[in-house]
Formats: sequence, structure tokens, C-alpha cells
Amino acid sequence: MPRQHRGRGRGARQQRRRRVMRFLQPCLLVMLHSQPSHGYNLLAGLDEFGFDPQSLDPSLVYRTLRQMEAEGLVTSGWGADSMGPQRRVYQITPLGEEHLAEWMVDLQRMRQEIEAVEKAYQRITDGE
Repeated sequence: MPRQHRGRGRGARQQRRRRVMRFLQPCLLVMLHSQPSHGYNLLAGLDEFGFDPQSLDPSLVYRTLRQMEAEGLVTSGWGADSMGPQRRVYQITPLGEEHLAEWMVDLQRMRQEIEAVEKAYQRITDGE
């Protein structure tokens, strides 16, 4: 039976992009949980979460921030502390804090599930 290849073509790229956008949310919320920030700082801080700043499309980050603002997870306004042009500063909302807490529970549960699969695989592999 031929093996089907997943992850190819335009549909796969769009799906991968949606997954990245979805994972961006908790990362951005974690950074905003500690302090309000503008998009450029948020973009630069994503390397802490494993994102490669050279390959990450900045428009994806800004699109995610706009989506989060539309959902009420963050608010934004023009910052006055810049020496150059004003920059939009993002801040987490109480709803965003709740959403972040839910994300953390989900991520912890997912980590436990992944570890269980890894242990089962290792047990099977060691037994062969």
C-alpha cells in the first residue's frame, strides 16, 4: 500500500500556518502577562519559545495580535515613550489572563500525553 505524504501543497502550508498562529497566542500572552509591549519587542522575544526570528513572518505576529485584540484577549494603544514614530503597545486583558491560564492547563495536559506516548514507544522499542 503506498504511503501517503502529509504536509505537502498549499493546503498543508495553510494548515501549518494556522498551527503556528495558534501557538503564537500563548507565547504572546505569556510575554504580555509580564508587561505591556509593542509588536517589535514581542516579535524579538519569540526566540525564547523556539521561533526563529529570521524565518518568522512579522505579519503573522501582527495578524495574531489583531485577532487577539478582536477576541478581547489584548488591548492596544499608541505608546508615547518612543523617540521615533509612535508604536502600538499591547496589553493583556483579564479575559486574556483567563485564556492564558486555560492554555497552560491544556499545554501541561498535552505534555503529559506526549510523555506517555514517548514512554510507550521507548518500552516497545527496548523490548524488540
